Amino acid sequence: MPTTTTTSVPPPAPAPEPVITPAPAPITFECGDPARYEYGTAVYSDGTIGYEASCDTPPAERVLQYCDYGGVAVYTDGSYSTTDPACLQPAPAPSSDDSGYPYDPSQDRNRDGVVNGYERCGTACGEAPTSGEVQMQFGCEEGWIDPQICAQAGY
Repeated sequence: MPTTTTTSVPPPAPAPEPVITPAPAPITFECGDPARYEYGTAVYSDGTIGYEASCDTPPAERVLQYCDYGGVAVYTDGSYSTTDPACLQPAPAPSSDDSGYPYDPSQDRNRDGVVNGYERCGTACGEAPTSGEVQMQFGCEEGWIDPQICAQAGY
């Protein structure tokens, strides 16, 4: 009888898994600050510096758009300034707490440089009535202030 020889073949080794290398991030750029670089200078995301035509144009001229509260100049490029002569406001003349009454040092009872409404002399000094005098007159006319006090005040 013939003999048969069986040989066993080892199974093939598994193929190594492919190594996936991530694609490098795209390199982007920003135009360099004209205060530090010449026009045309681009600063790349990888830290290098080079030339880009889109950076080679000076920015539009900044033009005053409007004067904001407090004399702040706001420009068309979005920047602002607190020293633009076009928006500087003159210092207001001393007044009585911005009430429109002129400053009178003789009425400045607490010597703070402002004559507040409660410090004003009013009709007793031949001036416009104080807010307190206006309120008292209203209270007398409405009848909720003692008539004797109203008579003493002339109401």
